[in-house]
Amino acid sequence: MKDSRYIAQPGFTDTGMIFKFVQKSNEFIHTFAEGELLYRLGFNREDIVGKTLHDFYWDDIDTANLLNGYYKKAWEGQYIEYESKFRGVYYVIYLRPLFHKDKVAEVVGTCVEITNKKIMEEDILQKEQEQKLMNSYAFQRSLIDRLDSGIAVTDCNKKIRLLNRKFYDLFQLKGEIDCHIGMHASDLHYLFDKEINKIKLENTEKRTRTPKEIKIDTGMTLRYNCFPLNNEENDFVGYLWEFEDITEQKKMERVIIQAKEEAEKVNMAKSSFLSKMSHELRTPLNGILGFAQLLEMDESLNEQQRDFVQEILSGGSHLLSLINDILDVSRIETGNLKISVEEVHLLTVIKECINIVQPLAKKKNISIYSQLDQWEDMIVLADPIRLKQILLNLLDNAIKYNQENGKVIVFCRLQENKQYIHIVDTGVGFSVEEYTKVFVPFYRIESTKEEGTGIGLSLVKQLVHLMGGEINVTSNKGTGSEFCFSLPLPNDLKTVIQWGEQTEFPPTNNRREDNYRLLYIEDNESNLHLVSNIIKSQPSYTLLSARTGKEGIEIVANEKIDLVLLDINLPDINGYEIFEILKAGRETKDIAVIAVSANAMPKDIQYTLDKGFDNYLTKPIHVQEFLTILSETLNNTINQNIPDHKILSTGPHGEEAVSAKTLRLSLKELKKIKKKKYKAAIAMHYTRSDWSRSQLEGMQTTFEKMGIEVVAVTNAEFKWKKQVADIESILAKKPDILVSIPVDPELTANVYQKAAQAGVKLVFMDNTPNGLQHGKDYVSIVSADNYGNGIESANIMAEKLDRKGKVGIIYHDADFFATKQRTEAFEKTIKEKYPNIQIVDRRGITDSNDGEKVASAMIAEHQDLNGIFVVWDIPAEGALRATRTAKKSNLVITTVDLGMNVALEIAQDGSIKGLGAQLPYQQGVAEAILAGYALLGKQAPPYVAVPSLKVMKENIIDAWQLVYHEDAPDIIQSVAKSRNAREKGEQQDESIDRRR
Repeated sequence: MKDSRYIAQPGFTDTGMIFKFVQKSNEFIHTFAEGELLYRLGFNREDIVGKTLHDFYWDDIDTANLLNGYYKKAWEGQYIEYESKFRGVYYVIYLRPLFHKDKVAEVVGTCVEITNKKIMEEDILQKEQEQKLMNSYAFQRSLIDRLDSGIAVTDCNKKIRLLNRKFYDLFQLKGEIDCHIGMHASDLHYLFDKEINKIKLENTEKRTRTPKEIKIDTGMTLRYNCFPLNNEENDFVGYLWEFEDITEQKKMERVIIQAKEEAEKVNMAKSSFLSKMSHELRTPLNGILGFAQLLEMDESLNEQQRDFVQEILSGGSHLLSLINDILDVSRIETGNLKISVEEVHLLTVIKECINIVQPLAKKKNISIYSQLDQWEDMIVLADPIRLKQILLNLLDNAIKYNQENGKVIVFCRLQENKQYIHIVDTGVGFSVEEYTKVFVPFYRIESTKEEGTGIGLSLVKQLVHLMGGEINVTSNKGTGSEFCFSLPLPNDLKTVIQWGEQTEFPPTNNRREDNYRLLYIEDNESNLHLVSNIIKSQPSYTLLSARTGKEGIEIVANEKIDLVLLDINLPDINGYEIFEILKAGRETKDIAVIAVSANAMPKDIQYTLDKGFDNYLTKPIHVQEFLTILSETLNNTINQNIPDHKILSTGPHGEEAVSAKTLRLSLKELKKIKKKKYKAAIAMHYTRSDWSRSQLEGMQTTFEKMGIEVVAVTNAEFKWKKQVADIESILAKKPDILVSIPVDPELTANVYQKAAQAGVKLVFMDNTPNGLQHGKDYVSIVSADNYGNGIESANIMAEKLDRKGKVGIIYHDADFFATKQRTEAFEKTIKEKYPNIQIVDRRGITDSNDGEKVASAMIAEHQDLNGIFVVWDIPAEGALRATRTAKKSNLVITTVDLGMNVALEIAQDGSIKGLGAQLPYQQGVAEAILAGYALLGKQAPPYVAVPSLKVMKENIIDAWQLVYHEDAPDIIQSVAKSRNAREKGEQQDESIDRRR
């Protein structure tokens, strides 16, 4: 029975055993058992009657729960069939409910033995496998002969056991291939003996093998590698050798190296010439511009003479600018241009540059628009002089290549701890093919009439790179161009709290602020001594050390550790094993871990990072790089796999949605909030649903990271009067923040108004009270993308109905914008996208418990109904009960919200086929961050939304983890696993039938 798997809901045939059961006190009790199969399985009647499934499976709870689920389905009125195996006997069980007064009174189980059928199927499968093995050797030989690499296999005695045609050709062997099988490998080449001895040494020292090169007698250069071979019992049986002809590649490498060296010499000579020429030109130019300026001051000059002087000054200034650019380019190429990076107030520099180019813009009637209000306090890391040079160059181009009466727009955005500056123009533009060319020195845009040297953008790109940024461009001919470059942020302005992300923060105990505790697990005393001395120079770090992996694990378990420096090759436990132990522990899984190793091979570094290490340091340690990586790792954010869908919902008052992904708090902002020791309260409409519990966890976890105390969490139980009383009690605690979902937008409005007037910062979820205004009375409203979830439900319904049929809708009959948008989206999608699906009924509910009653009435009136959309999961459970009562097992249900019961139904491929899920945990995180915005005085958008998520049986396990920030319950995982096994078995059966 432990191999049981769910099959279907069928009819009935012959019997080998009959049993019955009834339900008492939520347990299924067997009341009868008889038949030949009963005794064949080794049971008597007394072993079955009066017992429950858990009595049989007291040592296997998963199997008991799985079978109990089948019993439960039968007790709910379904005809069930499943297949099982016990003590070598295969059989099928059919469960048939018996009704009395429209209720199930007992369930009859019928068993049929199918052992012979199973044995026949296994025999057929075995013969097929034997035939495959017979073809395998010929296939493998043909396969390795097609490889481009030479392959040879030697046994423990260094004798050749297999080789392919390529190996034969590379070593120019004579005779048939098979005549070389059994020869000693060293008879073919001396390297076999030499390399096997090296491999034994490397295995002893646990060193990683790397490919090597050798030149053989034929004049070819080969790259080769050798790998030990083990059998299924992990016993050593020989070596696999791989050879690759790299003769031509080595020739090409020599040519490339020679060409590179010559190009570098030419480039250095050119840069040196440009540098000297620029300096030589500046001397006479100094005299030209100086005397021209003196002439400009001479009041005796007439108008024509003044024009001549202005031409001299204009031409001389342009030539000076060109010389400066050439000099900068040559300095960059020779590595002599030094920049001084410091914290720069970005908005001040941008405004200054706009003011400088404003007169030039007015001459062409070009308007400059800046959208920079929200970046008033933005600080970036840059060389202020070079940043000004970059901005002036880009702004000058945006004006120069613009059209008469055109526009230039300057705006910024923050993303992934970098500030991006955009400069957009409505000018002539250029083609996609020129995107990279415009940054090449002396390149001029095709068909342009404007004067220029083509040096400016090349210099801009190199200056941006020197300051740690990137630059790119998009353009369309005739409509304009957009240049965008990035600049890094200071560490204390990097994002440390962001929607959809997790971060490690400085510890909040009695240690001084910004003090991090590091643990170095290393067995080499010299390395420990070096790192200890480096850390001594850093007052914000405290270093602990361990000489073995076991000692390190004990320290982590008993001490507060922020970061572990982990040597990979330790004497007792492999570094990767220690990493797995740390990540498996509840208290240690979030500790940052940096690998420290002498192994600098790229593939090994990538392998380590892919396992989840936060960073990788190679020995010998470079001190500055070491400290930089420590700082970045301790202050960086860790991204989650959060859907990045377009938000389709609008707010309750038609507000445009802003994605929760844009919300973030920097370390500097976090410190400000923590110093104030703020208090928050949460007033919920209901707290006993999975959605509410997850959202509360997201809020409370984030408030804790922000140093905000949660002084109250209340449950109104969907009663507006209780919610008013709850909030009155909360206000007596004088919180700084109140996060709430109004039960009734009208009847609760006064108490929320009272809270706002008392100075409490209000953040709403899913709805707003009537009469309150954004910015004045409340901070923001956060919801799921309800419209998007409605669309997902409609698409699932259409997919499962094969795009045709009749459906009904059970909607929320209340003034609640979230549920309204779900219903509206479902209806609109069905009507516009699926014309062959007809909506034949719409019925409203005001109570979540009315789902069964309304669905029953809908099914009774429309006997040919194919599907029902229910606006959220609790009434959807009622609709599910209605379909079972009406014996409409083929009726499709879709909904919104991933609750426990609907998730279980989806996992077992029941009537509820899928849904659009909210992300309540992430919504809670967003609400807490917006509260932080209010406390800091930051401008918050009126409406923020969290992306929708499509959930079906295929992704139910991953979806649960994403929605609730925890693994799916065991029962859901067990049912999903059983369904997958059943479907796989059905596919195999179909494959066997086709072969027959």
